[in-house]
Amino acid sequence: MLGLEVQNVKCDGCVVAIKNGLSEFEGLSIENIDIKSGNIEFKALGENSLAEVKLKLGELGYPAKS
Repeated sequence: MLGLEVQNVKCDGCVVAIKNGLSEFEGLSIENIDIKSGNIEFKALGENSLAEVKLKLGELGYPAKS
C-alpha cells in the first residue's frame, strides 16, 4: 500500500472531490483519506505513476507535501 500526504484536506467534501478527481485513473484504489492528516492510502496504482497522481491532486487543489 502506498501513502501520500496532501495539503488542504479540510472536510468530507474534500474527500469526495479527491475521490471523484482520481476516478479517471483506471486501477487506482483509494483505501483511506484521513481528513486530519491529509494522508491518502492507495491499494494499487494500476498503470499510473505516482507522479501522475500527484499532478492530478495538485490540479484539484490538493498538492502533495514534499
